[in-house]
Amino acid sequence: MIYLRSYSRQRLFGGKNKCPHDLPTMANGKILHKCGGVQLAIITMASLLVNKPMDFWSKVYNSIGFGHEDKKDIENTRKILLFSYYDLPSHLRTCLLYMSIYPEDHFIKKNTLIWKWVTEGFVHEETGAGLYEIGERYFTELVNRSMILPVETPYQGIIFGCRVHDMVLDMICLLSREENFVTILSSNEQYTSSHSNARRLAVGQRVQSLDSTHMPQVRSFVAMCISDQLPLLSCFKVLRVLDLEGVMSRRGPIYLGYLGKLVHLRYLGLQNMHVCVLPEEIGDLKLLQVLDLSGNGDLTELPCSIGLLSQLKCLNIEGTDIKVLDWIGSLTSLEELCLTRVEDKEFSSLFVNDLSKLTELRKLRISRVLCLDSASSIRACAESLAKLQKIQVIDIFRMDLAISVSGNSWLEGYVPPPQLRVLRMSCRKSGLLAKISSSLLLNLTHLSIHVESSDLKIFGLLPELVTLRLYMVDVRHHGAMGSAGAFPKLRFFKTDATLGQFAEGDMPRLKWLQFSVTVWSKYENLHFDFGSLGNLPELQKVTTRVCCGLDVDTDKVDEAVKHAIEILPKRLVLRFAHEDMFPDEEKEIEVLPNPKRGFPSEEDEVWDFSTGRRDVWIPYAR
Repeated sequence: MIYLRSYSRQRLFGGKNKCPHDLPTMANGKILHKCGGVQLAIITMASLLVNKPMDFWSKVYNSIGFGHEDKKDIENTRKILLFSYYDLPSHLRTCLLYMSIYPEDHFIKKNTLIWKWVTEGFVHEETGAGLYEIGERYFTELVNRSMILPVETPYQGIIFGCRVHDMVLDMICLLSREENFVTILSSNEQYTSSHSNARRLAVGQRVQSLDSTHMPQVRSFVAMCISDQLPLLSCFKVLRVLDLEGVMSRRGPIYLGYLGKLVHLRYLGLQNMHVCVLPEEIGDLKLLQVLDLSGNGDLTELPCSIGLLSQLKCLNIEGTDIKVLDWIGSLTSLEELCLTRVEDKEFSSLFVNDLSKLTELRKLRISRVLCLDSASSIRACAESLAKLQKIQVIDIFRMDLAISVSGNSWLEGYVPPPQLRVLRMSCRKSGLLAKISSSLLLNLTHLSIHVESSDLKIFGLLPELVTLRLYMVDVRHHGAMGSAGAFPKLRFFKTDATLGQFAEGDMPRLKWLQFSVTVWSKYENLHFDFGSLGNLPELQKVTTRVCCGLDVDTDKVDEAVKHAIEILPKRLVLRFAHEDMFPDEEKEIEVLPNPKRGFPSEEDEVWDFSTGRRDVWIPYAR
C-alpha cells in the first residue's frame, strides 16, 4: 500500500515533495482509500486524474458510487475503470473496444494492432504525420492512461506489444456486445441467426462448424485457432480486415482461391499459416493496405500482380523464402517493408535502384542479408537511402559487400534524416556516423553499427539513445567512454570490444552491459577496468565474454577477472566464459541463478555444465 501511495504521488505530482500543501482533504487519502489497495484501481485512478484540475477530482469522487462491503474491491475497481473509459476521447474508446477481439492473457503485437486500427478507419488523418505514427500515439496514450499493459524487452525499454488486464477485458467485451461492436465466438458457442448482423467477428477455439455460414455484414474477421470449421472466403461480402495468423487446418492448407473477390479488403494477415502459393487474383485487391505473410517458410515467390496494389502501405514477407521482388518499385505508397534476404545477384542491383522510388518508406527491415556485388550497386544503395527522407527505421542485419571498397567509406556522403529512430547496419567500413554531428540525430533511440573507436564521442552526445550495439574495427578500446554526462538515456550497451574506463556521470541510466575481454597471447596483460563499473549507478546486469588465445593460461585469466570484480561496490550478476578466439561461431546463452536461492553473503559460483559457463554473484564490498 505504501508503494502504491508513492506511485500515485509520483504519477500525479512527480514525487512526494511536489505534492501541493493545499491539496483537498478528499485527495489526501480518501480517493486512495476508496481504491481499497487494489493495484489496478489505484494505477487507473492516478492515470485518470493526472493533469486534471482539482474540481475534476471532486467530480470523480462524487460520480463514482462505490459499492458495499461484499466484493467492494472488485466493484469499486470496475466503476473506476468504467469512469476512466468514458473519460477517453472517442477515438481512443474505439481503439480500446477493438481490443476485445483478443482472448484473455493474449500477447498483442504493437505493430499488428496499429495497422488494424489504421485499416479499420479508427485512426484520423493529421497534417504532417502518417497514419501509423498517429496510431502509435494512440497506443502510447492508452498505455499512459493504464488501460493497456505494455510489454517491453528487458532492460532495453523497447515496447513491442501489450496485454489487456482481465478486468479491463471484461469491461470492453461487455461494452462491445452492448454496442454490437465486436462479436466473440468462444469454444462450443454456435453461430446463430442472432450473429448475422455482426460487424466484427472474433473466433477462438471452435467446435461448431462455420463452413457454410453467411456473413453479409462482417467487415472484420479474426481467428486464433487450429480448426477445420472456418468459413469459406466466399461467405464474406464487405470484409475489410482478415486476420488468420497461425490458423491451421487438419485438412491441409486453407483454400485462398476466392481471395481476389474480397475487393473491400484493407488488411490481410496470413502469418505462420504454411501458405505455399498466393492466387494471381490478389492483384484485384485495389484497396489493400497491409499484406503480412511473415513466417510462411514454404512460400518461395509472390505473384507479379502484387505490383498493382498501389495503396499498399505495409508488406511483410520476413521469414519466407522469397528472394525476387522485381516489381517492388511499383509500390510507391509503401511505408513499411520487411524482407528476409536480398542476395540474388541480378535482383540485388534492381532492388537498391527501386528502393529510391519508395519515398514514403518509414521502416526498412532485412532480417538476414543484403548482398551488394558491384561498385554500381553499392553506390546505388547509398543514393537510394539518401532519397528516403521519411525513413525512421533502417534495420539491415548483415550487409555483404562482394568487392573491396576503396576510400574510407561506402556511405561517406550519406546523411541520415533527422527523424531517424532506429539504425542497424552491420557492415564494415560504412563510416556512416564518423563525420555526422549529433545535432542531426536528435531522435535516434536504437543504434547497432560497425565503427572505428574514434566514433564513440559522437554516440555519447546522442540525447535520446536507449540501446547501443557497437562492433569495432579495433576490438581493444582502452580510452574513456565519453565526456562527462555522455549517454544520458542509454539503458543497454553491447560491444565486442574491450572497454576503457567509465567516468563518473557516464551512462547514468545503464541497466545491462555486454562487452568482451580479449587476451591474444600469454605475454599480454589484461586491459580492462572493472572498477569503473562502480560509476554506473543503475547497472543491474553485466555479461562479459573472455576470449583467449590458445597459448593463454586460462586459470590466470580467471584469477585476474575474479580479483577485479571482488572490489565492486555493487551486487551484480557477471557471467564470463573461456573462448578460443572464434567469437563469430559462439552462441551466447544467458544462464541466470535461480532467484529463489536469494543473495549469498560471499562469492558463490554456479556452474552450467552444458555450456561450461559460470555465473558469479558479486557481493557488496566489505
